Amino acid sequence: PHPSVTTMRIFVAALVVLHVVVFVAAKPSSNIPEHGGVFQSRERVKHVHQDGHELPVKFNMKVHSPTLGTTFLELGSETDVESQGWWNDFTSWLGSLFNSGDTPTGNNKKQCEGQVTITEPTTITDGSGGNTYEHGLDCKWLIKAPSGKKAITLTIEKFDLEKDHDFLYLYSVPTGTDEPLFTLTGEVAPGKTFTSETGEMLVEFTTDATEAHQGFAAKVSFAGTSDDVESPADDDVGPEDDGGSDSGSDSGPAKIVEAEVDLRATHVAHKTDRYRTKDEVVVLRRGFPMTMKVSTDNPTECGKLSVWGGLHDGQNTFLSGKTDMSASGWTVSCKGTSNTAFDLTITPADLAAVGLFQLYVKLDGQEFVYDKYVAVIFNPWNKKSPEFWPNDASLLDEYVLSENIGLWRGSAGRNSPMRWALDQFEPAVFYSALDLLQGLDNQKRQQIQFVVRHLSSAENGMLHGKWARDEKDYDPYTKPWEWTGSGRIFAQWRDSSSTVRRRDSVRYAQCWVFSGAFTSLMRTLGMPSRSVTNFESAHEHQPYDNNCDAYWVLKADGSDDYTRDRDLENDSVWNFHVWNEVFFTREDCEKCDGWQSTDATPQEYSDGDYQLGPAPKTRVYNLDVSGYDKVGYDIVSDTHFLVSEVNADQRHFLEKKSGSGRNKKFKLHYTEKNIIGKEISCNKPLRPTGRDDVTDEYKPDERNSGRVLREWATDDSFLNEELSQNDVRMRQKYPASVSTGSSFHVRFGFDMKPGVTEDRRVELYIEVQMVDYTGQPVTAGRDSSIFKTVRQFVRLRGSDAKKRSHIVKVEINPSEYAPWLGSGTFMQWSVSGSVIETGQRFLSNKNVEFVTPPIELVLKQQDVKVGTLVDGAAVLVNPLIFPITNLKGQIHLSGHKVDLDTQVSEVDAFGRLIVPFALMPSVAGKQDLIISFTCDQVTEFQGSAEITVAGEQGESPDAVATKADSDTKMQEQQKMQEEAAAQAEKLEENLKQDDQQEEQQDDGGRVKEDIESGQIEQDPEQEPVQDPEQEPVQDPEQEP
Repeated sequence: PHPSVTTMRIFVAALVVLHVVVFVAAKPSSNIPEHGGVFQSRERVKHVHQDGHELPVKFNMKVHSPTLGTTFLELGSETDVESQGWWNDFTSWLGSLFNSGDTPTGNNKKQCEGQVTITEPTTITDGSGGNTYEHGLDCKWLIKAPSGKKAITLTIEKFDLEKDHDFLYLYSVPTGTDEPLFTLTGEVAPGKTFTSETGEMLVEFTTDATEAHQGFAAKVSFAGTSDDVESPADDDVGPEDDGGSDSGSDSGPAKIVEAEVDLRATHVAHKTDRYRTKDEVVVLRRGFPMTMKVSTDNPTECGKLSVWGGLHDGQNTFLSGKTDMSASGWTVSCKGTSNTAFDLTITPADLAAVGLFQLYVKLDGQEFVYDKYVAVIFNPWNKKSPEFWPNDASLLDEYVLSENIGLWRGSAGRNSPMRWALDQFEPAVFYSALDLLQGLDNQKRQQIQFVVRHLSSAENGMLHGKWARDEKDYDPYTKPWEWTGSGRIFAQWRDSSSTVRRRDSVRYAQCWVFSGAFTSLMRTLGMPSRSVTNFESAHEHQPYDNNCDAYWVLKADGSDDYTRDRDLENDSVWNFHVWNEVFFTREDCEKCDGWQSTDATPQEYSDGDYQLGPAPKTRVYNLDVSGYDKVGYDIVSDTHFLVSEVNADQRHFLEKKSGSGRNKKFKLHYTEKNIIGKEISCNKPLRPTGRDDVTDEYKPDERNSGRVLREWATDDSFLNEELSQNDVRMRQKYPASVSTGSSFHVRFGFDMKPGVTEDRRVELYIEVQMVDYTGQPVTAGRDSSIFKTVRQFVRLRGSDAKKRSHIVKVEINPSEYAPWLGSGTFMQWSVSGSVIETGQRFLSNKNVEFVTPPIELVLKQQDVKVGTLVDGAAVLVNPLIFPITNLKGQIHLSGHKVDLDTQVSEVDAFGRLIVPFALMPSVAGKQDLIISFTCDQVTEFQGSAEITVAGEQGESPDAVATKADSDTKMQEQQKMQEEAAAQAEKLEENLKQDDQQEEQQDDGGRVKEDIESGQIEQDPEQEPVQDPEQEPVQDPEQEP
């Protein structure tokens, strides 16, 4: 019963006085937020009143207004006195201060309220029925066992609370401690029991002001008789003593009192000691044993002990039910070291399901839960498992244990590795992999192919892919090229929600991000894996016919010039595409062992979802899609897609002049063969910057064929198949790559075939635009992506040996292309040419890659140790003729990724930026220090250095710092900046010298050198190619 308003006002007046006294004494003000918002704290403090009585005081601070503020205090009485206490619901200081006040606000009708005493079996609930519970509840049930009973058991019937916000506390009363016996939140599986053996249990239910869920219901039951309860006078009676036996007796039923695993020794034996999970979980490789030491209070024997368990979600639920692990293929053996101490050797099966397990030991019907989860992962060191690596075992240091790789990007003519930190031993990556396995049943978790396939689908739900034509479309999220490692990706995903199904996709990713993250997933689960890049990679849509079709249409200006119309195209050729390989042997198809190709980038549907593989690379090589009857998924379609990615032909269709609009008609103009699938690359083992060419593992006789872009294009592939008079050849020479901010040129050579005596006039039309790495135009908010067009006429004299050939040189300056630059952009040249006399036509598409200068790293300390601060500086040079803006920098080392403060908003044209940093390594061994910067104008700047950190493997004090505050530190950093500046000046001087040397080179001499070296194919029967400085011949019948 509540007191009257008058009584409450008098009580609150007294409470105000108590509030001041207790508040000052307890000093809980640090828990009060400075600004408005919801806040909840449960803190017990002690305050000795003037009369000497000790009062337990609980502060439950829920709302703090920036103007007035409210505080709710619940004061308990002395521990030896029982009373009903009091409660209230404060919704505002001036509103419903009292439940029966004059100006009530909010809902004062409680679903459960106050404290209820229970002395007989019943069911307690939050009182919400089929609805969600209310906010701000604090309900208690004091459960007292009836006479002759001792144990009080709560059996969960339903349980759904907001995790880590709303709680059900279970206290044993009295215990001499304020700590709850059990704290329940989130979801608890029905049927789970919680028992107190002290004869009294206090149950408290609290909710905050955020989400409301379905609540709980729990059945209360009692067990035990008065004869089972030891006399309170017996000091040697403990809470673990079983009823019916004298304390210390050897003749009573045995109970398990402890189960321990030597984590350090186990992890070293399983090669899992590098997992930085802080001993929260035992990480086992399947087929390898661990020893659990079990102790009992009374003598027993090995035959009575058994190990049970099952796959678990890591929270409250078994995913596959509990079972005797021996019946699941695991091996459990027991050796007694005494009659109360036993060594249980527990070995997961060679084909055990991978995932998180909860284990418990059974003894005479009792269940003793082992207090750590056990994670089972793949084991490439186990000869009996299909993931066993039969080759040089040292290569597993690369394909399983290496934490850094190079993701190859660029073009077939010029490519380089982007350094990527896998972070596979970081908790966020490891636990994310276990979370992503949810939804895969026990049987499929035993088979590698289904685990790999499931994760290739699950990852592109965790990561959100996006290929935008305007970089602003990525805001406000992380742009794909801003990621440098997997750790932050998985941490961001896990931090978005404690419940897997409610987590938000991480935005944004493109193929190399998907691949880097997938390599992390595979390696954290123990699988040999690597990332693979295919240059000139075809993306063909279903149904697959091994052709990528390009359509050329007449320009709308009425001329005979053609331009590429990508809106008509379903297929595309990417500059590069990155996927993955996983190594294992297979029993579901013949001749399928070895590296298997898989892809997490969402491209084409397979079995109704975006997923690919694993498809055996041996079958891709042999174009073999037969014998897949036992596989169990659409591997035929997946193999077809991979075959097309590395082997497709590109067909070019030309618009006929007879059609228009949607009725345009096309004819096949020519087919380019052997241009798809170039320089297929992966990391050279244990060399993050070394390239391993695996082209000949995907297709025969293709190694190094991608170098064609550095030479002249082939001739006959450009000829009109419908014309017999193809007597002029066009050749092209593009730079392998262009340093961002520099000028360059492209050369087009025309020559007449031997035997041709008539003159020929060639009309050349060129469009230059920016595209992304998938070949799609990048408009950057403009109407068109084309920034330069060139029209040129060439006359070849059949009767003059010196004029049978001609070279056209097209110059490109930074002022032309720089405003169109963006992160990850390539310059694409679309070339259309025709011979006026014969109608012979030339068509070509080629991409040129831009290369940014590397970041120079300067480290002050040469001897780097775990737990000690390391100073350094990053030196970045702007290569452009205008400032670069919106700089964002980050440094990555051993799972730690730290944003760098540049202190500036832009870097002037040709200017440099020096950014000091300090970090504290937490893991010993060889590591890659990766630093990168992004800006609005160019592809990311990146630099890296390999450092060796001395010390023991494992965790160290906290990780990473920025700049130190002390004067000494500032002086050291000033000196470091001076050293870095000197390094930058040297770098800038080297760049200038390189530019000067390039400008001084004679283009004609270069052509001559190319011919002499064989880079330009020269017909032995024709005269030398004309000097590039010669003026082009103008068609006298047409305007320039």
